[in-house]
Amino acid sequence: MKLVAGLFALMLAIGLASLVLWRSSPESVPCESRDVSHSRSPDDRSEADVFELHCGPSVTTHVALRSSMSAPKSHADIFVAEGPVAIQVTWRSPRELLLLSPPARVLVAETRWRDVTVKLHPQQ
Repeated sequence: MKLVAGLFALMLAIGLASLVLWRSSPESVPCESRDVSHSRSPDDRSEADVFELHCGPSVTTHVALRSSMSAPKSHADIFVAEGPVAIQVTWRSPRELLLLSPPARVLVAETRWRDVTVKLHPQQ
């Protein structure tokens, strides 16, 4: 019985310590999304959104694709770069998207999204 009481006391102490640490931790920095541009594919089936995500001092530039029928929040990032990046999005055909970007620290660069081919070309 002493063993059970001791284990219970230990679990209670760990729980209380976790609660105190959680309550005293600094609040997370909220992120703010800023829309930069928006374009539809020539056949109106897909949409490309360019936006910047500001989380405290950190900024990332995103290009996201989604179906025209879906909600704006249901997108897939196909390009993410560190910092504010002036990226140009051009639909070359209904199923091909061209991204023109200055040299940047690219974190994500997808070449396909569903049936859309994505091509990234550096701008000079």
